[in-house]
This record gives sequence, C-alpha cells and structure tokens, in this order.
Amino acid sequence: MKRELAAFLAAAFVSLSGAAACGGVQDQLEKRAQNEAEKGRQRIEEEVQKGQKQVEEQVREGRREVEKEVEKGRRQVEKRVQEERQKAGGG
Repeated sequence: MKRELAAFLAAAFVSLSGAAACGGVQDQLEKRAQNEAEKGRQRIEEEVQKGQKQVEEQVREGRREVEKEVEKGRRQVEKRVQEERQKAGGG
C-alpha cells in the first residue's frame, strides 16, 4: 500500500512539475513572439516614416521646379508684352 501511495504521489508530482515546466515554456514562447512582433512593427513603422520623408522631399522638389517654370513663363510674357508695346508705340 505504501509503495502504491508513493508511486501515486511521485506520478502526481512529476505531472505537476511537468505542467509547470510546460507553462513556463509557453510563457517564454509568448514573450518571444510578442518581442518579435514588436520588432517587426517598429521596422515597418521606420520604413513607412522613411517613405513619407522621401515623398515629402519629392513633392518639395516638384514644387520648386513648377515655381521655376511659372517664373520663367511670367518673364517671357512680360518680355513679349514690352516688345508688343514698343511695336505699337513705335509704329
């Protein structure tokens, strides 16, 4: 009877300690998964910010080019207007 009780208690102890060990491993795996997910989220966020900065710079560059072309066109129009006025006044 004592042997059976001892064997039963030993089996119960092993089962409980195994379950506790599995729980610890599960916790570690969950923490690792959370850490990896967080790292991935941060990398994605950094890439998105990098992309946004590139787009903003391209927009600024495009705006500068458009402003240059508009100014160039304005000067050409002013020059033509002056030339036409000279022709009309001198004619």
